[in-house]
Amino acid sequence: MHTGGEPPDPEAVLVQDGAVAKKTLIIDDLTGETGARTHAFRIDGVDYEIDLTDSSFGEFRMALKPYVKAARQVSGGGLPAPRARRGASPSSTKPASTEAAVIRAWARANGVAVTERGRVAPAVRDAWLAAGSPR
Repeated sequence: MHTGGEPPDPEAVLVQDGAVAKKTLIIDDLTGETGARTHAFRIDGVDYEIDLTDSSFGEFRMALKPYVKAARQVSGGGLPAPRARRGASPSSTKPASTEAAVIRAWARANGVAVTERGRVAPAVRDAWLAAGSPR
């Protein structure tokens, strides 16, 4: 937890040899510690994001563990895809992958290169899983 006087500046500006670089710090929404990552989850059809350090995210997962263990899995582990638009023909409309959107958001927040469309690269998905994805 950050215990110093002023909270850390989440958008610190670094100046060295006349060059300016901006570094964004992600701060844990619960503890105020730096070094957090953005995590996405869904409850009752509502998507949420929260910034947590690895320690806080571990606590979050442990708190959910008995509920996840007692629950029935209804998909392959990702979030359900949205329904197709009314009037669209089934052959021309592919449901967007909500899991892919979550992975892309995580990748961007963590400086991992990811494509805007198409299949998420296996290396990106593996990095997301290794980082403690909500799976």
